[in-house]
Amino acid sequence: MRPIIGVTFKKDVVDNHLNNYTKAIEQSGGEPAVLFPDGATVDIAEMNGLLLTGGGDIHPDFFGKKWHPALKFVDKARDELEIQLCRQALEADIPVFGICRGIQVMSVATGGNLYQDIPSEYPQKAGCHTQVGRVDSRHDIFIKPDSLLNQITGESVAEVNSAHHQAVNKKGAGFVATARTADNIIEAMEHPSKRFVLGVQYHPERMINSKDPEFRQHGLNLFEAFINAASC
Repeated sequence: MRPIIGVTFKKDVVDNHLNNYTKAIEQSGGEPAVLFPDGATVDIAEMNGLLLTGGGDIHPDFFGKKWHPALKFVDKARDELEIQLCRQALEADIPVFGICRGIQVMSVATGGNLYQDIPSEYPQKAGCHTQVGRVDSRHDIFIKPDSLLNQITGESVAEVNSAHHQAVNKKGAGFVATARTADNIIEAMEHPSKRFVLGVQYHPERMINSKDPEFRQHGLNLFEAFINAASC
């Protein structure tokens, strides 16, 4: 039986580019169930896994900071839903996979906070983490030995895509950083006390569409590991 994976979005998703997430779930053996803030009560117990997807910025009210002028596409209803779902999934020890905004939700949901805008808030010079001309930038990440990410990918250094201007600053309770860039931005974090809780700052759902076999395989490995964990 295919595991049911809750996939969060800001609204109902039928047929657009965001389906990269649902397609990746289906390709890896899962059954996506789209979750969005429509006022309905979501029972996380009905899900075998939770995928927190990319998207707009998180409102700073949720992590005790003032509004930054660089914020965009903020949706407090989505923030509230995803933070609640993340907390419920962690409490129930349901596998959680966070992508881009998703890793940030994980941190905020457990008491962490964010750099709201890397160029203006990060305390040192950072490389390019945003899209350039609507195309993901690419950079290396350095993966902690024996981490979950290391075990899944078999890599200690990996090239990934990048399309973000925010990043995890203070990690949430229970999380450890397991990958960083050369400029020390957190690119992955995990919750070792849970069965499978992994957040990445990049976009593996887009990596699996690449013609570069190593790039594509990295993304595929992450989704397959997540679905396998949700199948147990």
